[in-house]
Amino acid sequence: MKRHLTAAATIGAAALAAGLLNAAPAYAADCLNTVACPTDVTFTITAGALNITVPDNATLTTQTPSGTPTTWWAYGSLGDVTVTDLRASNPANWVVTVASTDFTHSGTGPLIPSSDVYYCSGPATTTGGVGTFTPGQLGPCTAPPPPVGDALGSSQTAFTHASGIGVNNATWTPSLSVQIPLNAVAGTYTGTITHTVT
Repeated sequence: MKRHLTAAATIGAAALAAGLLNAAPAYAADCLNTVACPTDVTFTITAGALNITVPDNATLTTQTPSGTPTTWWAYGSLGDVTVTDLRASNPANWVVTVASTDFTHSGTGPLIPSSDVYYCSGPATTTGGVGTFTPGQLGPCTAPPPPVGDALGSSQTAFTHASGIGVNNATWTPSLSVQIPLNAVAGTYTGTITHTVT
């Protein structure tokens, strides 16, 4: 009987010792008094995404026809557009392009082609990170006439970031000017402005 108890006690002590060894942290050194004892520290940066945030909708203000020859405009802000680059890359460059559909009338009014839609990015309102942030249209993005910015008959550059490294962000508040045909009738015009970041 004594032999059995001794064997069991030995096994239990061995298991306890193994558990303590497994639970103990790894030490860089066992340092004497007054000796600097180092600990290495590491962390990992995980690459994120490059994305763009735009308003869901915007409403322009229809102006009174004016000028010689007479022109008619809708004008207003699209709201804040923000690019967030969390790729933590080198280089960390990007380009935002902007495009427009034609504007269609809620009733029988004439179509407004995208070539009569003008986009003005203006300067960035906020930026963060390393690199050069450049608006596609410097502005000032004043109300027409005349329209300020680029016609969206084809896609245009809205904003760029160059010579970048790491993470960065930029926000701007573009304006839109739409030339209304003089034969337009009462009703609502609707179109879509699309921003793309690459």
